[in-house]
Amino acid sequence: MKKSLPLKFIAYTLIAVSLMTVGVAAQTEPETVKKVNFGYSQNPKTKSKSTTGKNVDKPNNPPTSEGEIFDNQKRTEIIAENPAVENKEFESRSIASKTLEVVKRANLKAVSPTEIYKIGVGDVLFISLQNAPAKASTYFTVLNDNTIDYPLANEMVLVGGLTTEEIEDLLKEKIKLYENPQISVKVREHASHAVTVLGLVEKAGEKFLPREAVPLFMIRAEAIVQPKADLLIIKRANAETEQIDLKDAKSDDILIFPGDLLEFKSSDNSPTGSTNSQFYFIGGNIKTAGQKDYHQDLTLTQAILASGGLRKANVKKVVIRRKNQAGLLALMEFDLNSIKDGKQPDPLIKAGDTIEIIN
Repeated sequence: MKKSLPLKFIAYTLIAVSLMTVGVAAQTEPETVKKVNFGYSQNPKTKSKSTTGKNVDKPNNPPTSEGEIFDNQKRTEIIAENPAVENKEFESRSIASKTLEVVKRANLKAVSPTEIYKIGVGDVLFISLQNAPAKASTYFTVLNDNTIDYPLANEMVLVGGLTTEEIEDLLKEKIKLYENPQISVKVREHASHAVTVLGLVEKAGEKFLPREAVPLFMIRAEAIVQPKADLLIIKRANAETEQIDLKDAKSDDILIFPGDLLEFKSSDNSPTGSTNSQFYFIGGNIKTAGQKDYHQDLTLTQAILASGGLRKANVKKVVIRRKNQAGLLALMEFDLNSIKDGKQPDPLIKAGDTIEIIN
């Protein structure tokens, strides 16, 4: 019995040492990382690996294609179960789009009219699609209803009142044949913003503005104002009238707007004087319409040539209106072809006559 006690003690000691060894081993054993497969995990199909292994997942690894497909599928399922998610995303995009539009329009309002041009009827646009196979480029004329017939839009496109930048954005939305279409819109011919110039100028008639407004010196340079003209009468499109002293250096900075009528005069002329005795007036299908200097023995053919000639060669009819003794306008019609062929005399023009070239 006494001999069995030491043996039991030794056995208990060995068991205690074994338990301590197992405990230490349990504390130092590497933990296995357990991954939870949430709906938006980067790669849910990848098996969990020990942190001490060679293939340790990096938290910033890009997702695999399978993972991306899985994410899209999960997103579709979530939207199907909760449509409000997609509505919120759509509302977010709509708000961003509207905000951008408001900012653009606010910027346009802040821009000076001399730095902007809004498209109108008769303007010719050069539209180029840069990422088309043949880089399609075509000219389009703005029609009377302010639209252009752009084939890739599959409908008439309303462009009146827009800038070229706004038209580019509009066409990008309407073109479905190409992904992310690269559109370029330029104005090749300005024809909608017209002013009329009369009086003491070398080139009277209609002038077309390349901006919403231009300073007066641009009109003076294009019309070639005569030196004796020192007074300008501007009849605005809103029926207001302004009288400008051209001897004032600041007059060149006055803004001219579409629809204005400008008449250059000399201050030496009496307001009640016989101004009509010095000029005749010509309009219609003529290159430079307006008020022209009259001289004695001026013929119809000479008056047409002095106005730059006809816009179209097929013009035949000319109407001359002249006041009679009763102060009423008497109408006379002439055939240009007959005059050119010598079958009809070339009529003399009188001071104050109004000549209309009819197509």
